[in-house]
Amino acid sequence: MTILVAVADDEAASRVIDTAVTLGAALSTPLYVVHLVDDADADRTAERMRDSLKDRLEDEPVKSRVALEYVGRHSRRPGARIARELLEIAADVDITHIVMGHEPKGLRGRLRSGDVALAVVNETTVPVTVVPRVDE
Repeated sequence: MTILVAVADDEAASRVIDTAVTLGAALSTPLYVVHLVDDADADRTAERMRDSLKDRLEDEPVKSRVALEYVGRHSRRPGARIARELLEIAADVDITHIVMGHEPKGLRGRLRSGDVALAVVNETTVPVTVVPRVDE
């Protein structure tokens, strides 16, 4: 039993991690934190993000594992690819819950790239916590 935590390199990542840590600690469930990258993007920036996430989670009251996962190229729409990859990870790792962020894109953005959170919610069989964008 593990909580899958999907983080992007954006401002929501911190809130997603905070939410996942709270949930994991309350349920005594470890976290599997993933940052999905294209093969072409798997560079030092992605590795720095992974290392930063490891440092961030080091002193938290919940066990965690942080990894970079590579998104396959089996769909033109990036959102559909990412959602499919998250669902595959969830099936492979015995995931009992998913925590992820959501950035509204509007109709044009959803049509062009897809909506990852919506696709995951529609296709998964486990609970999903979606952390919304916070406008300040």
